[in-house]
Amino acid sequence: MSTGGGLKVQVFYMAARSNNPNAPLKDALWFATYPIVPRTGDCVFRDGVYYLVERVFLYENLAAGWCADVEVSFYSRR
Repeated sequence: MSTGGGLKVQVFYMAARSNNPNAPLKDALWFATYPIVPRTGDCVFRDGVYYLVERVFLYENLAAGWCADVEVSFYSRR
């Protein structure tokens, strides 16, 4: 669903998939608005943490209120 400020996406992070000791320990789900839907390989930033986009599921029907589900993993810049 497009708003004046961008496209709404639902973002999922699963802590169990990360072996990095600096990764967040709890699963997370949040909604965000971006100028474009993040693509696989892009990084997104939230609460002081960078996440790497692993998978994107686009919605053709915008009745759900958002354009895509985005699965992310912890991104360590090292």
